Amino acid sequence: MKVRVSVDEDLCTACALCYDELPEVYEDRGDGIAKVRDDIGGDGAIVEGELAERVLEITEECPSGALITEVIEE
Repeated sequence: MKVRVSVDEDLCTACALCYDELPEVYEDRGDGIAKVRDDIGGDGAIVEGELAERVLEITEECPSGALITEVIEE
């Protein structure tokens, strides 16, 4: 599986769920708001395999709906 990941920073409430649970994909941009790590491609990065499945789970758990995850390959 492959997914494209991004964060709607306007919706993010800085709850830290995503970067606490998946620091390999998300990080704090400095003010608590989440962003996709630059070293994996930043906003719009593509992640694969088990990591992609974990991203989908965290996307569902995000209380503000700020995580945007698009499945691009099943």
